[in-house]
Amino acid sequence: MNKLVLAVTVLVALSMSACKKDYNCDCKETTGTQATFETTSYPNTRLVDAQKACKDRQSLWQNTSKPNTVCTIL
Repeated sequence: MNKLVLAVTVLVALSMSACKKDYNCDCKETTGTQATFETTSYPNTRLVDAQKACKDRQSLWQNTSKPNTVCTIL
């Protein structure tokens, strides 16, 4: 019985981690009005991949014209 419960738990965990959804990455500056200046969509993407892409987007802005940028997945 314990092996069955463990197997089902692992199966559910794996299926949820591979789930693809639509994610949005909102970028805003931490100074001033803190208004969102860019939203990037990642359709049919795994959460891990969307988070990485959003972090890369944040790095791009921080290394160019908006050094106080913070980007988050919604």
